[in-house]
Amino acid sequence: MGIVFEVGAALLGACVGSFSNVAIWRLQQEQPSQRSLGGRSRCPHCGAPIAWRHNVPVLGWLWLRGVAACCRRPIALRYPLVELLGAGLFALLAASMTSPVIPTADGVVVDWAGAAEFVVRAAFLTLLLVLSFIDLDTQLLPDVLTKPGIALGLLAGFWPGVAGAISSDDAVPLALRTLLASLAGMLVGGGVTWAIRAVGSWAFRREAMGFGDVKLMAMIGAFLGWRGALLTMFLGCVFGAVIGGVGALRGRASVIPFGPFLSLGAVVAAFAGAVILEFLFTTWPEWQRQSDGAPWILFGAALVSLGLLFVLVRRGRRHG
Repeated sequence: MGIVFEVGAALLGACVGSFSNVAIWRLQQEQPSQRSLGGRSRCPHCGAPIAWRHNVPVLGWLWLRGVAACCRRPIALRYPLVELLGAGLFALLAASMTSPVIPTADGVVVDWAGAAEFVVRAAFLTLLLVLSFIDLDTQLLPDVLTKPGIALGLLAGFWPGVAGAISSDDAVPLALRTLLASLAGMLVGGGVTWAIRAVGSWAFRREAMGFGDVKLMAMIGAFLGWRGALLTMFLGCVFGAVIGGVGALRGRASVIPFGPFLSLGAVVAAFAGAVILEFLFTTWPEWQRQSDGAPWILFGAALVSLGLLFVLVRRGRRHG
């Protein structure tokens, strides 16, 4: 039953990815009438309605060979990419969970709590996907997605408790402990990001981070809890530094939205957070205590990092 669940989740994710493309495009439009997510899909070039057979995720793009049937203008590769990302994320989610549909001798039994958890986590991944691509295009994270996302995260904290429980005290009702875990995650995620924004803006005398990132991190914390929020911030900074550094070495533009890196960090934290935290706070310190070569490895890594920083600074001055 597990493979059926995963394949079904992938197909659902591709369809949700197709709708995500609609949301990404329409929520960027300036006219309020163009931001509606209802109605038929239309060509972004000429506005002609798109036939249903051309709207099949991934296959429609392949069938048309990346060219619109109405005006023969190119269809961006991003469209099937978003659909494939949706399929991959949903399949990964299904693989990390037990199927909510359980076959028995008398038929099938549906685990409604498991089904609700899948829906909530899938909605979270979809929000991250849409917000990332909008941020890449506009350097904005719209409130119309982040604020309902925060509310959904808190509601999911109450049931089915996606952020875990803030304590193991059985004297406190489980629903309250899970709700407090989501609330703590929202406050830590949003609060830490707001503090970084405030300090960075003071230090650089300009806005160091948009307030949309604060709301995005509050949403992520509501879903992942305070540990997941802090791990997301750490991973987002690492991904941003690495990818931004590579971009700087290749002469790319220096303005890089932070939202996609936070979203990537949140996805990694959602699926591998426990493993990463175990490595950082248990396996790695234990290895350092037992290995005589650990200080030299750290010293070498520091030299490499310093060398890369030196190259980036020199390159920046050369192009400045």
